[in-house]
Amino acid sequence: MKNTIVYALTFILAFIGTTAGIYILNNQYVNMFKFDFRDAAVVEKAIADSLATMSSDSLMVSDSLLVIQENVHKKNELKEHLSETKSELEKAEQEISNKDKQIENLRNRLEQQNDGKYDEWLKSTIKLYEEMAVNKAGELLKTLPEEEARDLIYAMKKKKAAEILSSLDTETVKKLTRAQK
Repeated sequence: MKNTIVYALTFILAFIGTTAGIYILNNQYVNMFKFDFRDAAVVEKAIADSLATMSSDSLMVSDSLLVIQENVHKKNELKEHLSETKSELEKAEQEISNKDKQIENLRNRLEQQNDGKYDEWLKSTIKLYEEMAVNKAGELLKTLPEEEARDLIYAMKKKKAAEILSSLDTETVKKLTRAQK
């Protein structure tokens, strides 16, 4: 029984001490349960000061409005600059496309001129090869690039081309007579 009284008395003293501590600390600080241990008197004074600065808030609002107006003005200037830059870019792209067309036209002209020169070369070379001995013409055809040799063979008279091809080895004949891809 003595033990029970000692335990009960210890429990009651701990309860009273804890309750008193909570009460005192909660009155001294803002909110002990939220772990906000700022001094309550300082916080109340700050709240009173913030209500007094309401008149200075109107100055801050007007300053903010001025800043916003300046930002809007700058934004409009940037939009104008952007539209000018876009128009300059479009002009440059148009000039580039015109130059590309001119380059393509010049390439086509050059290609036509080269085709004409190639045709002339082909005709004169065919005459030479047709006049040569069959074995000599075959040896010379082996040294030419494959495409040129093929063009010469197909442009010759069929009889002379057949004679020259018959003098060549089968691998060369296969290369020259296979279909172009």
